[in-house]
Amino acid sequence: MGTLLRAKRNWAEWKLRTTSSSSYYTQSTPPQIVHHHPLPLHHIGWMLPQGGFIKLNFDGTKSAVGAAAGYVLRNWKGGFIKAGTRFLENASILVAEATTLRDGISVALQAGHCRLEVEGDNQIVIQAVQKQISPPWQIAPIIEDIWNMISSCEAISFSHIYREGNMAADWMAKYGCLLKSHTLSNFSSSPSREFLYILIDDNLGRTFVRRAT
Repeated sequence: MGTLLRAKRNWAEWKLRTTSSSSYYTQSTPPQIVHHHPLPLHHIGWMLPQGGFIKLNFDGTKSAVGAAAGYVLRNWKGGFIKAGTRFLENASILVAEATTLRDGISVALQAGHCRLEVEGDNQIVIQAVQKQISPPWQIAPIIEDIWNMISSCEAISFSHIYREGNMAADWMAKYGCLLKSHTLSNFSSSPSREFLYILIDDNLGRTFVRRAT
């Protein structure tokens, strides 16, 4: 009887060990390793336009007091030509950016500049004016105005740029929130030492590192 009992205990112990061993092996299967490849680093900065061209940068902003937008015009040597801003209060950022793009092009053409390189950091506005997408209804009339205006240009290009390369226009847009002028305020000289330093840094080739595709 004692022999039979010991045999049953040994069998139960053996079964428990083999079951635990099998379970442990299953749980210890190496997990799948996922490799995350970081986005490449890019050095982003403002670039001079090609010879004979004027560069127009534009941007919009939204703050606690409302929306505003601004543009900056510079020549192919980096020389400051003009900048402008307007306060748009309850407008969306899309409307603000499209409006200041129209303002900047209008001012450039009135000054006789017909060869333009245009840069902004709003992809939707850029793609709409390039006719890559249908303009959203909020800005469709503004984009139509822009198409009519640029028909008189000798040459014009539109490019998307990251905010790091659009800092002068970004500053001008934020300045519009301080001025709160609903009419376009234009400047033929720098309205601020801070803005002047941004222009100087751009001309010196300042860049910022950004991870992007």
